[in-house]
Amino acid sequence: MSTAQYGMVIDLRSCTGCQTCVVSCKTSNEVPEDGWWSHVTDYYGGEVYVASTDGGKVSMRFRPTLCNHCENPACVSNCPTGAMHKNDKTGIVAVDQGICIGCNTCGKSCPYGVPVLQAERGVMGKCNLCAGRIDQGKDPFCVQACPTRIRKVGLISDPESEVSKLIAESGAQVYQPENGTGPSVYYILPA
Repeated sequence: MSTAQYGMVIDLRSCTGCQTCVVSCKTSNEVPEDGWWSHVTDYYGGEVYVASTDGGKVSMRFRPTLCNHCENPACVSNCPTGAMHKNDKTGIVAVDQGICIGCNTCGKSCPYGVPVLQAERGVMGKCNLCAGRIDQGKDPFCVQACPTRIRKVGLISDPESEVSKLIAESGAQVYQPENGTGPSVYYILPA
């Protein structure tokens, strides 16, 4: 098994909450029905687009989310058919919809609630980090579409990669590390 792991860094200091990443993911990946593989949440845990108070100052901060492409993904270890799998060469977690039975075990076991049932087709769906684009040397649609260019993707398993250096230099952190899954999406936090 390869130790290669692709991941992403998102700079929350400059996220405007515009939802371009969400719309780009939905339309470019032709995500069916009411499913969404990307979201924008409120950084403080409140309602999106409602100002919060931070240190006595009114603030509005956002946290774009997607699949964390975990080092130890609960969705993969709990999938009864092997449809949910981790690519040995990239570390990207994806679902083989050809063998998925739509049982939602992966969705229930993911601490981040990422896999979604595509009810019309009876299979699960989720972000695959636009693996086909990465194979072609292109950025995922969410990275390409971001108007503030706050997203960087690359091999986080390579300490010399641009994304690994950015994680080290910025002190970027994963979201909810206590889940023990080893997320591969890092965030540069606001000051």
